[in-house]
Amino acid sequence: MPSRKAPNISGTMIYLLAFFCSPLALLLTGKPFQALANLILYILSIVCWVTILFAHAGLVLWAIGVLHAVLSINNAREERRARRIIAANRIR
Repeated sequence: MPSRKAPNISGTMIYLLAFFCSPLALLLTGKPFQALANLILYILSIVCWVTILFAHAGLVLWAIGVLHAVLSINNAREERRARRIIAANRIR
């Protein structure tokens, strides 16, 4: 089965997208299951913000979602870098 490559998005741009819409950034990175989990956090944070009583909880949930997205994107980039290094060492 051929592997599908994630679209090549600039490093700074994907982190900026993770700040504003973290599920989309994870989806574009090639992490669909993590994007789904992050979407649940994102929706819960919006629901908490709409109900004025839990606005602080909404902010905390949003921050957790953004942190999750940034760490997952960084991990995916490091995995790709490690695979490239291993592949380059095998050629020699």
